[in-house]
Amino acid sequence: MSQQQGGSSSTSSAPAVDFKLLRPKNYFANERTFISWLQLAVTMGGLGLALLNFGGDGIRVRISAFVFETGALGLIVYAYTMFWHRAERLRRGERGTWDDRIVPVVVVIFFIFATAVNFGLTFHKKAYTPPLDNLSVITMSWGSKAR
Repeated sequence: MSQQQGGSSSTSSAPAVDFKLLRPKNYFANERTFISWLQLAVTMGGLGLALLNFGGDGIRVRISAFVFETGALGLIVYAYTMFWHRAERLRRGERGTWDDRIVPVVVVIFFIFATAVNFGLTFHKKAYTPPLDNLSVITMSWGSKAR
């Protein structure tokens, strides 16, 4: 009679598991978030490589590319760390908030900073042209005798 009223039988010894946290959709959501962060990192890294390959020569282009590549590498490290942290929380069955409100804002601020560095160095390059001395004139006119 106790089994009909919701009591437990002596044959079922399995612990109660909360299947809301163990559903596959939670694992796939974690993977989708990881892949989204990686897509953003690849885009940022692609911008850095495009600057290196098509931005011309000079230290200014390399500085801009370095800023973008450093941001991409940091984003990859963050995405990997958060993916494993959230996967461990899912395996342990923890409850709580899963969102991150700080890092997306930091990424946007970093994009603004990197773009400002790129534009600043580009406009500084166009506004300032160093004076030519005799050595650079001789070096630039290789093969001709310009004096």
